[in-house]
Amino acid sequence: MSAMRLNEKLQAALEQQLNDHVASTIVKRGWHYYVEGHVNSANAGSHDNLYGVVQGEDLYAVILDAGHLRYSSCTCPYNGFCKHMAAVYFQYCSQQEGGHTLAERSYFRLLGLSAASSYVKVKAEQSIAITAPVALEVPRDPGLGGTALQWLEWMESVHGDTWRKCRHSLHALQPVLSSLKGLSKDWDKSLQRLHWSTAIVFVLEQAEHAITTVDSFSRYYHEMSFLRMAEPWVEHLNTLVSELTPESMEEEEELWADALVAHVKKRASSMEQQLFDWDHIYLVLSEKLSENQLWYKRELASMLELVNSSELQEDVNKDFLHSAIGSMYFFDNRDELSIEHFAQTSFEKSQKVMYPCAAERIEEGKWELVQHWMSFLFERVYKVKNSRTVGAFVTLCRRADQDRPDMTIWTEYMTQLLPHSYTELSEHWLNQKRYEEWADLQLLIGSKPEDVGAHALRDIAKQAPRVLMPIYHQAVEAWIQTRNRQGYRMAVKQLKKLERLYKADKDVSRWDNYIAGLVRKHQRLRAFQEELWKGKIVT
Repeated sequence: MSAMRLNEKLQAALEQQLNDHVASTIVKRGWHYYVEGHVNSANAGSHDNLYGVVQGEDLYAVILDAGHLRYSSCTCPYNGFCKHMAAVYFQYCSQQEGGHTLAERSYFRLLGLSAASSYVKVKAEQSIAITAPVALEVPRDPGLGGTALQWLEWMESVHGDTWRKCRHSLHALQPVLSSLKGLSKDWDKSLQRLHWSTAIVFVLEQAEHAITTVDSFSRYYHEMSFLRMAEPWVEHLNTLVSELTPESMEEEEELWADALVAHVKKRASSMEQQLFDWDHIYLVLSEKLSENQLWYKRELASMLELVNSSELQEDVNKDFLHSAIGSMYFFDNRDELSIEHFAQTSFEKSQKVMYPCAAERIEEGKWELVQHWMSFLFERVYKVKNSRTVGAFVTLCRRADQDRPDMTIWTEYMTQLLPHSYTELSEHWLNQKRYEEWADLQLLIGSKPEDVGAHALRDIAKQAPRVLMPIYHQAVEAWIQTRNRQGYRMAVKQLKKLERLYKADKDVSRWDNYIAGLVRKHQRLRAFQEELWKGKIVT
């Protein structure tokens, strides 16, 4: 059978699943089953599934689900992930380009080792027959007793050049991450989470190195690609951090967490252009670890000392420092101090942190604090006034107005930000069935009925037809002013809809008066008069 081209996505997904869910002992047993030739078949199916048959004490059918390993199955008596599943995976790898070597590399990564297929070359003139592969010497990992810094140094020494393989894709980093996570597969869960978090941070840093090799013309597209590929890693990191238990950490875990935070903080403090949002990663860590009051006080004191230092260097990101301190004060419900530090940041850079603060206070119903936050944000949004800042702020205003419609300040904020807030405000008033305010807004902006949307027009016509009349009046006049036959036809089309509104409002006499006045006003426009007659608006 000729080798098939590897489905890298399927292989990487399966390896990740095996690394996360299958014990090392099962992986080893599966490897031996594969090497001894017990696997009869292994084929990729639809929906990222792998199907295989293994000869054990009986014939066993295996299905491996790369998306959700828990849905995988084997007909053997073993309850859970079994050696037959691992054997089918290795057989699949061996059938691709790269053959047994590919399977071997994956096996060693799952065990957190360096592949034995990296042979030591022996000079031909020595005429020494090599009967077994000899592994290249790799620095021994720090093991369970190692510190976070020792692990980071080891990762750098062994995998620090992986980024050179990532000029166009981050695929080369996935097996590195799987290998690193495999090293702590059998550790206690609490320390394992910290080790895995450190491994993800290391891999993200490798991606940071890789993006620097991209030329400026294609950097944007590579950034989008890299961020999309790294998204599952960042999400996993957030999940791992959320599962930490700061108040019950052992000393070893606390030291590890401190070192990891310090490492991320150094990244976030840099003024260099970076691919990932290291500020956010730091805040995710610090918010979780702040559940331990001793850690919180120590970290806050450290940040305050740093930001107030007279020796603070120019290449340190002061926006990050003040934003981080503002967030930490917010965690402790000291909103006044929080806002003081946010006020010392660039709004463009820190707004993504401040909006969630205001949203949380709205959720909690702390309206005095909500007003304080919204007033602070409005001052800054009003100065900038662009779609990105206005949209996020108006979303908060809408939420506040839903909960406290008696407070008119939210509407005042939204109207003062027109025209940038038009779309959000129009949708909000429609949802709230505040039709008169909605209609006034359309008149102010000069919206035509066709700009509103047929569904919204039908709803309003049923519930409040009178509010639509001025909008149609305005539209009719606008079409007449075009002074051409097509404009007159459009005016007549709108007049027909307007007639239905008057009838729905049971005000036919007012409609008759309106048409009579319109005919008199434009009596010299013969083409318009003809269209009125053709449309049976007048007889």
